[in-house]
Formats: sequence, C-alpha cells, structure tokens
Amino acid sequence: MKKNKTHELIKRLLFTILILLVYIAGRSLLLYQVDPAAYELEELNSQNIMISMISGDRYQYTIFALGIMPYITATLIIWIIMAVRGAEYRARSSPQKIERLSLVLMFTIAAASAVSRAKDLVFRESGLALEVLQAIAILEMLTGAFIIYQMATLNKKHGIGGQTPLILVNILDNLVSTIQKFAWEELYEAFGLFLIMAMVILIMENVIIRIPVQRVSIHNTYADKNYIAFKFDPIGVMPVMFAVSFFMIPQLAVRFLLFFYGDNSTLQLIYGKLNMTNSTGMAIYLGIIFGLNLLFSFIILMPGEMAGQLQKSGDSIVNVYAGKKTKRYLRRKLLLLCVLSGSIFCIMMGISLGLSVKGEISSELALFPATGMILTGILFPIYQEVKAYWKFDSYSFFM
Repeated sequence: MKKNKTHELIKRLLFTILILLVYIAGRSLLLYQVDPAAYELEELNSQNIMISMISGDRYQYTIFALGIMPYITATLIIWIIMAVRGAEYRARSSPQKIERLSLVLMFTIAAASAVSRAKDLVFRESGLALEVLQAIAILEMLTGAFIIYQMATLNKKHGIGGQTPLILVNILDNLVSTIQKFAWEELYEAFGLFLIMAMVILIMENVIIRIPVQRVSIHNTYADKNYIAFKFDPIGVMPVMFAVSFFMIPQLAVRFLLFFYGDNSTLQLIYGKLNMTNSTGMAIYLGIIFGLNLLFSFIILMPGEMAGQLQKSGDSIVNVYAGKKTKRYLRRKLLLLCVLSGSIFCIMMGISLGLSVKGEISSELALFPATGMILTGILFPIYQEVKAYWKFDSYSFFM
C-alpha cells in the first residue's frame, strides 16, 4: 500500500509568506495626496515606537496606517465579553456569530481611529478641500483595516502564528531602523539590556509549573505522569504587546473629542498626560500591563472551569479535595504566577521607559531593550508551532 506524506508545514509557511508580502506592499502605499516629506524629520518617541508595533507603518500615513490594532482590540474585548457571560453563553454562541460581532466591533474601533488619525495628516497642495481629503483618507484606512482583518483571520486558519507575523514585521522594521540610525557607542548598553531581557523571557517561557493530577482511569506506572501545566508567564508577552491597544482607548476617546472641541483646555491637558513620554503615562501603561496579565490569564486559562471539569470526570489534584478547594487552589497558584510574571514585565518595561523619561537615553532607544523581550515572546511560540508541523510532516500516513 502506498504511503502518503503530508506537506503541512511548507503549505502554511508559503501562505504566511504570501500574507506578509501583501502586508509589506500595503505598508508602502501612501494615502491619497498625503505629504510624506512632512514626516521625514519627525522624531519618534517611545509611545510612537510602541504604537508602530501594532500599526501598519511608523508614521501611520499608508492605507495600512491602522495596522493590526483594531483587530487585536476587538478580539480582546470579545474574549472579555465571552468570559464574563460564562460557559453557557459560549456554548450557545456559534463561531459565525462571534465572527460577525468581532467584525462589527473591529469596524467601530477602526472608524474612531481613522477619524482621529485623519485630523493629524498633512496633505499636499490640492484642488480638493481638506475635509474631502480627510474623508478619502478615512475610507482608505477603513479598507486597509478590513484587509488586515481578513489576512489575520486567514493566516490563523491556513498559516503560521495567526496575527503575530504582522506584528513581527513592524517590530523588525523598528529594530533595523534603530540599529541603522545609531552608532555602536550609543547602542551597546541598550543592546546589553536587549539580550538580558530576551534571556529572561526565554527562561520564563520554558519554566513549567506542574500540578500533579490523579486520574481515576489510570492505575499503572503512568499515573504519576499526569499533571496540569502552567507556564511561569501563563500567557507569554501578550499583555505587553496588547497593553498598547488598551492604553490607546482613553487616548483615542480624548483625541476623538478634540476633533470636535479642539480648543478645550481640559481635554488638551488630559491628552498630554496620556503619553508614555511622561511619568504619568508610563505609570498608567505599566499598570495596564500588570492588570492585563491578571485578566487575560484568568480569562484564557479559566481555573474555575478547570476545577469543574476535574470534578465532573472524577479526577483530582493530589492532596487537594475536589470542588471548591480545587478551585481556590488553582486560582491561588495562577494568581501567584501572574503577580510574579507581571512584576517582571513591569520592571523590564519600566527600565526602558524610565531611562527615556529621565532623559538618560534617546527616546528612540527607550524601547530597544524591551524589543528583545517582545521579539523573543513572539518568536518562541512561532518556533514551537513550526516544530509541531514539522513533526507532523515526518509521519507517513497509509490511510
């Protein structure tokens, strides 16, 4: 009988490469009549660099200006809604319903972002009124956001890494631009911190906390090999990356109001504080990272439902009674890991941002060390996914 060999890894890698080529092309298509010369000398500070990791380009003046941010924010809000509504609501919600809700939410966020972004765009001299040019730019950015939404969705089904390869392109672009701009004498200290942060995240990704479980159906030498596994950083660097989206929500709301009430001094003061280049904005951003680490860990891992499933199957954690005690035990264990990992995230990000706020390093170098942490956190799961498909392709199937 002829044996069949799969080529799943190659297919998925080629699909992801195609998605990235489209994304890179879209990042170079300028919005209609926008003036790129007006942005060439604009200094990039730590907030702009962080935002550019989830936006389509450094200066946000291409058709992919909004980048992956509307998709990410919509996805995170849907996760929160599903977690709050409970398991019964999730069971009654079809994938099509969730996808429609995500799309509507994504368009709402994209529309608000496009309107606020259009206000700051600089256009060339044209026969069209400024309001018309802004309206065209808004439509172009909305179209770009929808294309990115489709690409991220398709890559999740047929490619590697879901939406993270799109974020990876932005990070590598920032990294290369930063390295080219500064001399080695200015970079070596930041590069040392870059390597240290990358190593810390790599260790955290590989440290597994095992909670032994007694399965009622297993009574042999493999009984002691059953366990619930938590990573030291339960959900990786997701809070660090996605904190930008949540940091931008109040900023976006104030910016949207300034579009209509530009002379309001109170709104201008609030908008000035909501910036990572000052201590207030930095503290808010670090607080969001810590909070999201807790929130996402409990939403995604669901220790309460995990305890309920153990009780239904008759299994139990060794030396812990089933039911409420198991639920409390898992929640305490996860809370401890979240507090430890969240504190490490905040310390590492705080070092980068703090040096910039104090003026000890250039604002463009502020997030260079933290990029090592984020880059490692993205590349390691992609490596694991590639490894899994490579192992899958190593088998020969005869049926």
